[in-house]
Amino acid sequence: LIGDANSDGTRDANDDEFIEFFNSGSELDLSGYTISDESQVRHTFPAGTIIPVNGVLVLFGGGTPTGSFGGALVQTASEGSLNISNAGDIVTLRDTNDTVILTFDVYNLSGNPNESYTRNPDLTGGFVQHAGIPEANGALFSPGTKLDGTSFN
Repeated sequence: LIGDANSDGTRDANDDEFIEFFNSGSELDLSGYTISDESQVRHTFPAGTIIPVNGVLVLFGGGTPTGSFGGALVQTASEGSLNISNAGDIVTLRDTNDTVILTFDVYNLSGNPNESYTRNPDLTGGFVQHAGIPEANGALFSPGTKLDGTSFN
């Protein structure tokens, strides 16, 4: 289905939202870390959430993600949704001491709720709309994989 990013057979604006994390460093333990938007914590990574070297974690807003997603670790938001506002938002990752590890300002990318934003080229480039990149072949998103749908591994 068009817009069914989590491949559970249902297009849902909240469930199909997702955030990808690629780990280019040493093994990364996110146990107890949180993801928040500007209003509240949206996800707490459960114990044992370890992203291996060159591994990917995809966090969906909800639903029942179905598929391999390029071999990525897959989770759904523990608080029921990610709720990233199409009008703009700031997403924050905090560690177990509540220290901000990174923030992502969605305001500059808001206004197109029907596809994901991705780095072009993969991992290093600036953020752009997914479908307009030639390697994406018109795909609106590629959770857990490179722009062309192949695995990072």
